[in-house]
Amino acid sequence: MPALANVLNPDLTALWACNTSQEKLEVLLDLASNVDAPPSIDEVCAFVDLLENYWRPSLQEQQALDRVVGSRRSVPGPYDGGFLQGQSALPWRHFSRESIALQLVVRIADYKHIEQKNHPLCGPVTFMHSIARRNIEEYVLYVTGLAENRKGDLGPHTVKVKSNSNLLGMPRSQGENQIREADYIALASLREGRNLFAYRSDLTNRTLEGMSSTAAMKQWMRDAGYRNVEDHAHHEWRLNGLRMKADRTNVGRNVMRPHLQKLQQRLDNGYTVMLVAADSLADMARGKDYSQSALMRVLGGHFMLALSVDVSHDGAKFGLVTWGKEIPANVEIPWSKVASWYRGFVCGQP
Repeated sequence: MPALANVLNPDLTALWACNTSQEKLEVLLDLASNVDAPPSIDEVCAFVDLLENYWRPSLQEQQALDRVVGSRRSVPGPYDGGFLQGQSALPWRHFSRESIALQLVVRIADYKHIEQKNHPLCGPVTFMHSIARRNIEEYVLYVTGLAENRKGDLGPHTVKVKSNSNLLGMPRSQGENQIREADYIALASLREGRNLFAYRSDLTNRTLEGMSSTAAMKQWMRDAGYRNVEDHAHHEWRLNGLRMKADRTNVGRNVMRPHLQKLQQRLDNGYTVMLVAADSLADMARGKDYSQSALMRVLGGHFMLALSVDVSHDGAKFGLVTWGKEIPANVEIPWSKVASWYRGFVCGQP
């Protein structure tokens, strides 16, 4: 069971092997992300002090940190206030205030650590990435509000978890591949907020059945105060995956190329863009094995935060955030595969 005490031990982190402060920061954040034993308040505060040897928070990041661990009257000195110092019991019966605080600290330093792990929550993850990039303090207040009283604000909208929801009985996460408490609170609450009735199934807190539609993504954006929200997804494009390769190449070049140019225009104009495609597109973009099955071509649908798209004569390169990673736009995906996998995007201005 990974413990934060091990992360604080310089003999166990091997930071000496890192060449830059950024590399050391990334190592510490990755190690802390895998901590599944509840830490103490003092350990969380010590971890923040350690991070600040390699990281200079922006003003907004510092304000978010103060919301989580409290502020200091002098340096060095104890922290006062903040979510971490709270004494009231949480409605999430098996969750630890200290664990949630540690996870929030990691996500303040790098929002990409917001992950779905083994839950079908790519839509909520992508939306939460957009919130954390827009305003990290807003993200922190949303999670801590839900953690303490089942209510979290996103812009003018309040997400609520019903008092009889089975989400509140989720067991504490253990293991590297299990969703972390802060992410579960943020993502599961967002999904339940779209339902008329509370989740009551015995398996709900483990599976969170369902998929996020483009309609849900648009509504979440509007609720959170995004302006000029647009839906540019074309679900009938799924059938392109059944065409012959030459036909798919023509469709990609003649139909999807101008569509991707529109996506880049939205990014250039400051829009937040959430791309939907088969997850094979992200796998290929990051140089991993990808599926070419007809089933995946037709049924695959995965939301990702789009950072860039580089369109050429032969294909396109995508800069994406998904699965806890930022994927640089280094791998050109040919038009035949773009036509098989790409579905479109939802966007809005923060």
